Amino acid sequence: MKKLLVFACLLAALSCKKNALEPSQANCDKGLAEYEKAVTAWTGDPGNKTKCEAVKKSLSDIIQSCNVYTPAQRKVYEDQIKDIDCN
Repeated sequence: MKKLLVFACLLAALSCKKNALEPSQANCDKGLAEYEKAVTAWTGDPGNKTKCEAVKKSLSDIIQSCNVYTPAQRKVYEDQIKDIDCN
């Protein structure tokens, strides 16, 4: 699960670089900030289902708000997020 989480984070961070797509940059920055906040909270309490779900939601928000992903890439990343087990 940690490998998947790190992989998704890396893809999100690399895809939302400064000046990648100016109109969506604010959305990417906001999404990354929310993701970092969610991950920080979850790492302090890894057994907390609510915090795990918050991480998954924040990753989904990044995928949807950063316009650097093709529909096929979004589908792959969304499938990987579904594989994160919060139970």
